[in-house]
Amino acid sequence: MRWRLPVVLLAVLLLPAATACGIPDETEVRVNGSGPQAETGPAGRPGDPPRSRAESSSDEFRFAQDFLTAAAGEADEAYQRFNDFIVPEKRLAPQPGNEINVIRLDAPPLVTFNNDGTTSITIERVQQVGVLRANGSIGEPIATESSYTFTVGQAPTEPGEVGGLWVLDPPPVVLMTDEALQQYYREHTIYFWNVNRDALVPDLRYLPVTVPVQRQATEVLDWLIGGPTDWLGTAVVRLPDGTGPLGNVPAPKEGGRLEVNLSVKAGVLDTDVELDKLFNQIVWSLKLSPTLYSELELKIQNQSRKVAVAEDWRRNHPLYQLGAPPVRYGVLAGTVYPLSEPGEEPIVPIAPEANRDIVAASLNRAGATISAALVTSEQTRFRLRTGAGIGTVREFRTGRKSFGTMGRPVWLKRAGNVGPTGLVVADGGLYEFRTDNPTLTPVPLTGASGRVTAVGAALDGNRIAFVVSGRLYVAGVRTVDGTLSVGPSRQVVTSLRDLTAVDWYGENSLAVAGVERNGRAAVYKLNVHGAQETALITDVGAAVTQLATYPENPDAPVLSRPPLYEANQVAYGTGGSPIGRDQVVAGASGLPPGSATPTAPFYLY
Repeated sequence: MRWRLPVVLLAVLLLPAATACGIPDETEVRVNGSGPQAETGPAGRPGDPPRSRAESSSDEFRFAQDFLTAAAGEADEAYQRFNDFIVPEKRLAPQPGNEINVIRLDAPPLVTFNNDGTTSITIERVQQVGVLRANGSIGEPIATESSYTFTVGQAPTEPGEVGGLWVLDPPPVVLMTDEALQQYYREHTIYFWNVNRDALVPDLRYLPVTVPVQRQATEVLDWLIGGPTDWLGTAVVRLPDGTGPLGNVPAPKEGGRLEVNLSVKAGVLDTDVELDKLFNQIVWSLKLSPTLYSELELKIQNQSRKVAVAEDWRRNHPLYQLGAPPVRYGVLAGTVYPLSEPGEEPIVPIAPEANRDIVAASLNRAGATISAALVTSEQTRFRLRTGAGIGTVREFRTGRKSFGTMGRPVWLKRAGNVGPTGLVVADGGLYEFRTDNPTLTPVPLTGASGRVTAVGAALDGNRIAFVVSGRLYVAGVRTVDGTLSVGPSRQVVTSLRDLTAVDWYGENSLAVAGVERNGRAAVYKLNVHGAQETALITDVGAAVTQLATYPENPDAPVLSRPPLYEANQVAYGTGGSPIGRDQVVAGASGLPPGSATPTAPFYLY
């Protein structure tokens, strides 16, 4: 007989460890937060591993929960931990790479009590997040199943085996819930230089909490030597030729110097510039290492080449070179206006004669230089205008071709004095433009086909997120000799459907607008792998048509700013509240007559 446990009973059974199992309570859609963290203990002691079969409960639900977290931890023992729950004759054969299939459960389990005394657990509405690899990266999903059933029950005790519950008929692959990923791993960002070697690009990895503190720096260094995540491969470069470790990174005594000793090919690091680039990459990648107390020493072939206080070095070598706090802007009656916040008196960096007929805009700051991209309306058609200037943009060029639809432009920030490249969605395609050339050039996308409806750019200028046919993708980008290309796209899973807008919320996180299962529009925060998902704004009364954020990052002069968005031609800000005319900085000319409120909000940073 097949039946569902009553909701109240199910909640009681799962409550003590619901956050670890990934099995939701009675809510229709479970949205992950940051998740509970396994106890890490004092320095030098690793975090607690997931429960073993022998430690697991005699309750079928809690046993199933432990089974779906068992693979968590260091990769070389993932199959063993998973197989320990399975009767010996049904255990899975280890596969090369020890890869773990990370899944999200968007529905409560169905339970069948069988007449032979066993229990069948069926998990439905499964989302395949991706494959967790030994190097801490999450690759594209390989499995395609949207449901799994496994049988739990007693098994004859064999010599040397422990009694209790067993998985009698397991799923065909190693599974682990995204909740287990949050509980038994920590997010850790490493960095690779882009192809022009003028910007460091973040690469998100997952470090098991069971890795001893003394080995964590060695693990991070191995990741760097192993190279970037697949979807970033064409946008970044690997470490210099022949780079390898000379032994493990020894853990210093508290307060002591952390030493990294590498081997490289002769001549690779002959210049101070190349040595500094390698040092910069390592010191930022080890930012979260608990053994990097103060100084970092880089040795090459056992010879000391560079020593610096890590915190001082990072302060003097910022990742993004953001000079001033972000400023909010919006469009009112075809004109861009600042949107005030307490203590602010912002100006509009667009010459008055050019500040007209605007429906959407994007501004970029690089030192004293402001770049502007303005979408202007001509009855039912749209054109792009671009320009740049010191402090204020006075001269603009207008694109020759008009389009039936055009979204909010975004800028790919560039290092140095080179002007930024822009991206914009128009008539279902992705296009690039320059400050001195508003002509839209089509940008081919690999691995994603359909109508493009939104695009967002990361702070490093070498990663983008975009929406195609209601689905979310990320990709690396590169610009060589003035030619921009987008690398292979990686689809990002989310519980939202019919996505409409996207922007970067942080170094490795996105803000995405779409529709929840209840049919209401919402904005979620999720990381670049889709492995963590949190509701930022819910119950929006209309589709979110534009979305803009100020990405959290190590260089930010402020910790965070709320997402700005537009729905039903109304701009919204803090807490999902409408932005009224009272927040518009009128300037000397005052506000235009009428009762219209701002639209198309965005940040300048």
